[in-house]
Amino acid sequence: MAIKLIDIYNNLKDCSKALYSKQNGEEFLIDSELLSDEISILRKNILYVCEASTLNEMNIENISKCNLLILKDEGYDLERLINRKISIIEYNSNIEFQKLFNSVKDMFIKDYILLDSSAILLDALIKEKGLKYIVNISSEILQNPVILIDSGFKVLAHSDVEEITESFWLNNINMGYCSYEFISAVKKIKSFQSSPNTNEPFIVICPESPIRKLVSKVIIDGNSVGYVIILESNEKFTDNTYEVIKLLSNVISEELKKDQVYRNLNGLMYENLIVDILEKSVANERTLKERMKSANCNFGDNLYLLVAEISNYNTTNTPSNYLKQSLEQIFSEYKSLFYKDHILVLVDLKKDSSISPKAKKKLVDFLEKQGITLAVSSNFHNILNIGNSYKQCKDTLELASKLNLNGNVFFYEDLKFYHLLCNTNPNIDLLNFCSDGLLKLIDYDKKNNTEYFKTLKAYIAADKNAVQTAKNMYIHRNTINYRLNKIKEIANLDLENGDEIFRLTMSMKILEFNEHH
Repeated sequence: MAIKLIDIYNNLKDCSKALYSKQNGEEFLIDSELLSDEISILRKNILYVCEASTLNEMNIENISKCNLLILKDEGYDLERLINRKISIIEYNSNIEFQKLFNSVKDMFIKDYILLDSSAILLDALIKEKGLKYIVNISSEILQNPVILIDSGFKVLAHSDVEEITESFWLNNINMGYCSYEFISAVKKIKSFQSSPNTNEPFIVICPESPIRKLVSKVIIDGNSVGYVIILESNEKFTDNTYEVIKLLSNVISEELKKDQVYRNLNGLMYENLIVDILEKSVANERTLKERMKSANCNFGDNLYLLVAEISNYNTTNTPSNYLKQSLEQIFSEYKSLFYKDHILVLVDLKKDSSISPKAKKKLVDFLEKQGITLAVSSNFHNILNIGNSYKQCKDTLELASKLNLNGNVFFYEDLKFYHLLCNTNPNIDLLNFCSDGLLKLIDYDKKNNTEYFKTLKAYIAADKNAVQTAKNMYIHRNTINYRLNKIKEIANLDLENGDEIFRLTMSMKILEFNEHH
């Protein structure tokens, strides 16, 4: 890293000073040295510090194209130095020369420390050492405890708890998330309320604690997804602390981007809560109630999960955010989020209600237009079971693809039997479970080039309505009746028997599954 000449000029306080620079102080400097006759070559990126009296004793012809900080203890030829392309900070003060030099040197030392800190943190990021290591190493650099929480106030990582003396933080760490009382108190703090949506650090002072906190938001794609918190327990905060926490925030942001969950979150607390339930970080009712209270949300007992597959979606012309926003417009009263390669919509219905026909039509039209598929889970009654529903939807999407099913919306309830077949022992011949009469009918069709199997399938799909079957197949009703009589004769089937219809339906699904499996 480097310091600009203008930064050094601005940091020299309590003095009368002047800057002479054709680059307006934009020269980059990496160190400072005392100017003397012993230096044979002057480098452009070094700030040479001297008194005017010392400078006057030197041969100015040997000095050119460099940067000087001059303590004006007597007059000197300023114009001549400027003509030799020398940038100058002129310092008029009664300050001791050694004190001036030490002040400048301290600026570079701080820069070295920051550079070293940057190298350590970036090394941890590049070598993928993980959040815990990054937080621990930053705690060593800052000599203070460091805590990382996400925007849902879940504790993601923390440094050694032995360094943390505040009971409420120890309690949060022990639970793995911040309590409702803690979150409520934090939201009332003015510095937290007025903090910008950037990683610019801000001080937080809690009424219950004498220990100051320095906080920097973790930002991904403009969304605040977490907070880095430094506790002023051991060392007082310095300018370097502010710079290191900003760097740490950036490093953590890059680390979290590796996780699709955090990369796609919008910083909403309910998103974090649903993700934690999906990943089993919230596994019991007590924790769930506490987290729902903190997120100011509630979940009913008439739930469905909708999952849209976006892993293969072409975002060249339309970003995936557009898909999510469009689904949110269709289901404006429901919660949605990105999770892995999917958009999830949690449909939270009131008791005995269902998705409106208008919303269903809008959904189907939108999905057809965008060319994406969506799965709908079975009804579930406890948000803690959303993980099972998510798996149902993923299995549904996979089955729909394997079976080459037409359409854009698929219900797990409709494909449950195929899911069961997927989980049967691969060594079992599923044809052994098919109706003998149906297999006989298929064999007859092959030998005689007839369509009795197709007719029977259409008849069962039409709920054994011969008139509707005839319409669906575009043939005369008498033809359907003739075929049904032939089917009964060839396959010895009783189409008025419920068990027989069940066996036939099951057999047809097995045959369809075998065809695509």
